[in-house]
Amino acid sequence: MVRRSADEGILGVTEVAARPKVSRTTAHEWARTAGLIAWKTTKRGLRIPAGQILGAGRVVPGLKDVVDAVGDPELAWTFLTQEWAFEETVALPLDLLKDGRIDEVLDAAPGFGATFT
Repeated sequence: MVRRSADEGILGVTEVAARPKVSRTTAHEWARTAGLIAWKTTKRGLRIPAGQILGAGRVVPGLKDVVDAVGDPELAWTFLTQEWAFEETVALPLDLLKDGRIDEVLDAAPGFGATFT
């Protein structure tokens, strides 16, 4: 399995809006309602990881719950993009969410957040 950097594919609102059928308003709304993982930085404004956007109006399911479990959006993204040992496999939690295995990811998320707080 290929290891990805947590910083890989981090976009600003304008870059998200440049994708087909995603407006700046939509990107802000997704971030506001926690359907999309995003965090603010002092120099670059809102940062939005591209890997969670599946297409027009679609994001990976379960993101809000992962952020709630970990406690911080940027830390949640780090968790989602690093290999983690699950009961049957070692995988990126983001890939498991994309496969609909939300409960497995949510079971592991609090443990990740606790190791960094």
